[in-house]
Amino acid sequence: MADAFADGPISRPRGIMRVLASWFLAAGLAIGGAAIIPIPSWIGSAAAQTFAVGEGARVLGASDTRINVRSAPRVASGNIVASTKGGELLRVLEAAEEGQYTWYRVTTLPGSAESFEGWIRGDLLASAALPEPTLPQVLATPVPAADVPDAARRASEAAAPVPLSQRTDWSRDLLRLFPAIEGCAAVGSAPPITVLRAIGRSRGLAEIIMSDAAGRRWDCVIRETGGTPMRYDPLSGAVYMRDRMGNEPFFAIGEERPALDPNCFRFERVIDPTNGEMLGWLYYRTCP
Repeated sequence: MADAFADGPISRPRGIMRVLASWFLAAGLAIGGAAIIPIPSWIGSAAAQTFAVGEGARVLGASDTRINVRSAPRVASGNIVASTKGGELLRVLEAAEEGQYTWYRVTTLPGSAESFEGWIRGDLLASAALPEPTLPQVLATPVPAADVPDAARRASEAAAPVPLSQRTDWSRDLLRLFPAIEGCAAVGSAPPITVLRAIGRSRGLAEIIMSDAAGRRWDCVIRETGGTPMRYDPLSGAVYMRDRMGNEPFFAIGEERPALDPNCFRFERVIDPTNGEMLGWLYYRTCP
């Protein structure tokens, strides 16, 4: 599909404008040239809306319209990373001025059929409300520590009933993959980062599934020993729901316990057995 169609307004309105302008001119000349012909307000370039970071934006056009998503805020050969269709709801991540246009870096919402992140011209987007927070965002809503009874807090932080090495969920590899978890968490732009799953892969690699404070989910591939991730891609909400099957836990790095209701979560301190250093909090959801 040509860039003139996929990255900008369809050229048809300009052709209509030229035809109407010619008609108005002929009509004016026919009555002596003194008449002032009103030009309809819809003729000309549509005023692009502005969006704040975190707001929703809907792609303009019919459902069969395809719009290019680009790796940079400009039309250039080879920088198309995906395509979206008219009516799709996206989240705005960033804005940039390029020439006469404002471009927006957008990403798909959890549960989208296809996941992508990239740049779309602002005049191809319209303001739209985002849906209610998804489960990961609700879980990340803090509960003031002062509102949590001491007895409930102590009960929720009881000692782990089974050693990590004997678990049947992904946490059995938590200690071994902790350097990989640290490396992936360091890349996140919206802390705190919640680890949804850490899995050892072949050839010394690990895959870390994470959620950030904005409710976005990420798939990070990195060496088990840590370092710089080899891949860091967004994920759809369907992955989150699959990972929650089997009552799998969450993990948060650091000494500060996640501010969540202890009546619905069981918390476990994770200690490095080699030096006694606290690595973070492993926690299981106990409420339905």
